[in-house]
Amino acid sequence: MLKVCNERWMRRDAIKKQRTMPWLSDDDLWIMAEIYDLALLRTKLTGIEWQVDHIIPLQSEIVCGLHVPWNLQVITAKENRVKSNKLII
Repeated sequence: MLKVCNERWMRRDAIKKQRTMPWLSDDDLWIMAEIYDLALLRTKLTGIEWQVDHIIPLQSEIVCGLHVPWNLQVITAKENRVKSNKLII
C-alpha cells in the first residue's frame, strides 16, 4: 500500500513539474509558495485540513491545466476529494 501511494505521489509530482511553466517569474513562484503556506496556516488555525487545488485539473479527460498561480485555490480537503480531477464551471 505504501509503495502504491509513493508511486502515485511521485507520478503526480512529475506531472506538476512538467506543467510548471519555465517563463514564471520569481514573483509567480513566490506567490505559489505563499498559497501552499496559506493552506498549512488555515489547517493549523481551524483544525480542518485545507489543500491547494488546481482550478483546471493537471490531469483530466477533458482538459489539462497548468501549475501556475492563477490556477490555484485553497479549499478544504473534503471539497478537494469531491472535486477530484473534474473541471467545475
